[in-house]
Amino acid sequence: MAKQYQALFLLLSVSYLFSAELTTATISPTGTSTKALNFIQSSCKSTTYQSLCVETLSVYANTIKTSPRRLLDAAIAVSLNQALSTKLFISHLRKSPFQTLQDCAPSTDTFNTDCQCSIEELQEVENCNGWTECLSKINNAEVCAIAGESHSVENTCSSPFAGPVKMSVQGRISDAVRKSLQTRFAKLHQEINNAKLLFKAFPNNHK
Repeated sequence: MAKQYQALFLLLSVSYLFSAELTTATISPTGTSTKALNFIQSSCKSTTYQSLCVETLSVYANTIKTSPRRLLDAAIAVSLNQALSTKLFISHLRKSPFQTLQDCAPSTDTFNTDCQCSIEELQEVENCNGWTECLSKINNAEVCAIAGESHSVENTCSSPFAGPVKMSVQGRISDAVRKSLQTRFAKLHQEINNAKLLFKAFPNNHK
């Protein structure tokens, strides 16, 4: 049930920003245009995380085709999806028995703030005025994601405990939960960084 709500939440959020054609596009191994995939692979050479770029954008190959504008839209949609997924994960941590994290630094509020910051900046990209402003919004989103990634390796709560996913009385995050947060924020950082470099590669196609 949780997965169903998550899928619906992500779909509605991304649909709000981008066309239904983009967000409902799917990839078919036999039906995807080779020209579109080649365009994506070629474009992703300008990014730092090329494999991730190709993997995530190929899902939209039939919609992107060879359009730089649609490529950029898809890159933002992918980043926003990851940000929303991370926020949903954090929301689960904020519920009992994870409320004891409020006594820790960083707390779930800190992670939620970092994630919400990325979401808001990415949502602003569609309505920004000019390439410079768009790039600034993406930069801001990346900074927030990096902050979340950094916070996920911090822990000022006391007393480690046994068990991979439980909490101590003091509210310390388990290694498993912390690693999951770090993985999610790291992927968000990488996807936003890819989007930023794609924007730089196609400076005249943001609108």
